[in-house]
Amino acid sequence: MSESEKLKQIKEAEEKIEEALWKAVKDGDHKTELKEYREAETILKGIEGLTEENDKKRKGILAYCLMRIDNVLIDLDESEGAVERTKEALEIAKESENIIQIARCSLAHGTRLLSEGNIPQAEMQFTGIIKLADENKENSEIQQVLAWTYIVRGHILMGKSLYDQAVYVLEEAIAIGISIENYAGIAAANRVLINAYNSLGEKEKAEEAKQSAEFYLEKAKKEKK
Repeated sequence: MSESEKLKQIKEAEEKIEEALWKAVKDGDHKTELKEYREAETILKGIEGLTEENDKKRKGILAYCLMRIDNVLIDLDESEGAVERTKEALEIAKESENIIQIARCSLAHGTRLLSEGNIPQAEMQFTGIIKLADENKENSEIQQVLAWTYIVRGHILMGKSLYDQAVYVLEEAIAIGISIENYAGIAAANRVLINAYNSLGEKEKAEEAKQSAEFYLEKAKKEKK
């Protein structure tokens, strides 16, 4: 198989991952989503003999695929081994030298570490993302990962009953989401804001957050953003 044919396979695997992701957002069929990711994983792991540069492209997409597999396994209540899964994805992302995939996989790994109570190690991942975002202010995909990092921090602050601080970081996430048109992120931040405002007794703001969450979720489904 020629190099160009292998690159075509990599591109097709990448498209397969994206199509599976957005289809699952619409229909919630995570078992089919997982099947598509597994097929993409098999394709990507089976491609050999690439140039160093093209192999880094393959590894970047493979890292993203492994991260998506972990996400859908969590959705299917299969949390065992999640830290190891995301660690593997992050290691491959680092080999790819793709800063977007490194940021994404760092967030996934940090989130799984957090779920196991390993807060110091999780914070190291989040701090790394913030540093990457600060160094790449014009990169919308890195900024998107930063917004999701703030959403995770919003959850952490909610768990500590620090509702005012949670509102602050979630509003930061929404501001980033609006600036880069990341509607799924805006919806997710607003869903956490509902609880934050309710905890603060601000029922009107909670209702506004609820309406925003619903609006942006539908917008995300339609525009795949």
